[in-house]
Amino acid sequence: MLDELTLLRAMNGIHEEDVVMAGNLYYSENTARKTTKRLLTLALAAALMLALGAAAYAVWSIHISRQQDLKDDLKIEESNVNNYMEYDVTEQEQAGSVASLVLLSAVNDGTEQRIYVDVSPVAKEDIARFPADVRFAWSIAGTEIGGFAGPQLPVTLSLSGEEAIRNAVMEYAYDEETQTLTLQCYADVKFLEKAMADLGTNSVPLQVHMIVGENDSHTFGPVSFAPTEEQKRTFDFGHAQYHDEELDKTIEIVGLELTPFSAVWKVSYEGAEFFHTPEADLAAYEPWSILEDKVCIEAKIVFSDGSEFSTGGALTTPYENGTVNQFCGWGSAIDIDDVQRIVLGDLVLWEKE
Repeated sequence: MLDELTLLRAMNGIHEEDVVMAGNLYYSENTARKTTKRLLTLALAAALMLALGAAAYAVWSIHISRQQDLKDDLKIEESNVNNYMEYDVTEQEQAGSVASLVLLSAVNDGTEQRIYVDVSPVAKEDIARFPADVRFAWSIAGTEIGGFAGPQLPVTLSLSGEEAIRNAVMEYAYDEETQTLTLQCYADVKFLEKAMADLGTNSVPLQVHMIVGENDSHTFGPVSFAPTEEQKRTFDFGHAQYHDEELDKTIEIVGLELTPFSAVWKVSYEGAEFFHTPEADLAAYEPWSILEDKVCIEAKIVFSDGSEFSTGGALTTPYENGTVNQFCGWGSAIDIDDVQRIVLGDLVLWEKE
């Protein structure tokens, strides 16, 4: 079981290896598009300031700024992510309430739905107590379904200790003037599907909770949220065999399911089904565990510009349908359509024809 701090770090990509994808031509075209968007945004901003007033405009501008920061930080455009949804914050602000929950964006990373939201008002003194005495959660109104939420921090940020985390939240996720906090809700896709089935709808009433101390809590929302679609690429390795000389063991690498933000390595070996049970012999499993990690961490995904990417260590390793399914996740996107080769040491698992 992963604790909330571990989840927060995993969700913000602490273990990510940076992949630079943009060339000069792409950069020029992308800059032109951004310039056009910026001019349109400024025109809209001027109109909204007159319509909404200075206070409401300040909140609106925070939402817009957070959306752009997220898009840049997650490398949405440069990695050609097509399952990223960005929401109209203007429409939401006009229909807002005192304790508001504003959808910023969302993306499907395979098994999880990452939902980015702004909540307000959040008092500075409450943020000053995070993470020791303040935590966040999401839930679906009218159901018992819910999960973990945490402040959204830059993907490449590496933190250690509660004070460092709190300072980073104050700097990157919180706006003191508008008392607005940006959060990421990490929702299991199966949970959302169950909620929609229970409610008989194609969307869910999402709400976010701030729990202060033992008894005090604040609820933001609900707002209607519809899960985004999955963007996935599947690689079949034809039951490739990888032999580790040091361990003197061979593991079968069956395949890889890749999304812009996650991977599932499918591996198999003798006794795998027994090692992934509560009654497993941990001493006997240890060399296989090392070999499982080696596949996730040392295998390289190679792109057309020659850069390489490692999916990092597995967060979960359930045994399902005859294989160990090692789920890995990272912070910012990779371009899954640009994969040219997948290698593990000298073993070529897959190569573009």
